[in-house]
Amino acid sequence: MAQILKDDVKSRIIESAKEEFQTNSYEKTSMRNIASKSNITVGNLYRYFKSKEDLSSFIVGPALEKINRLVRELTNNQVDIYNTENISLTTDQIRDMLDKLGDGIVDIYLKHRIEVNILMMREEVTRSMVNWFAEALGQIISSNYSIDEKSEELKLMAASYAESIFRGLAYMLRNNKLDTDTLKRVVKVYMESYVDMLDMDLVNKLKGE
Repeated sequence: MAQILKDDVKSRIIESAKEEFQTNSYEKTSMRNIASKSNITVGNLYRYFKSKEDLSSFIVGPALEKINRLVRELTNNQVDIYNTENISLTTDQIRDMLDKLGDGIVDIYLKHRIEVNILMMREEVTRSMVNWFAEALGQIISSNYSIDEKSEELKLMAASYAESIFRGLAYMLRNNKLDTDTLKRVVKVYMESYVDMLDMDLVNKLKGE
């Protein structure tokens, strides 16, 4: 009976945290507010989750893992969102991945809308993902176009691409009022547009040719 009570309390905490994050933002939400909304003491809350970061990570974890599993499946395990080592996709492979990635991302978002929105509220998480994306793009550009991946020019361009792609996609998902099929088509076109910009002419300009 005690275990059922513990599970019930944990569920209340999670639902209360979701409501607080959505209403007040991640930064302004406190463990005290979550405890109050869950009808438990702050001390009892800390028995379940050691910090606000721990609680939010628990909430967004399943959605984040689904995104990582999707990326791994589409790249034959060549790309992992927790690791940027040894990424060597061709431009055609990138285009094929993005062609399928958009659909998967939209599906995950629609099933885990609250969790993904909370994930995007955490600046340190989004910053980490943007930095990962920038490193991955840098390796891809370097391997396809023979540019030193440590060059400042490449780092700046990859970081700019990563920032705009990630922030733009997040904006589209949060603010869309489209039906699912239309949203998938728009996301697909949006993401593929970045591959189109990575053509030889653009990279040659970066190289000063």
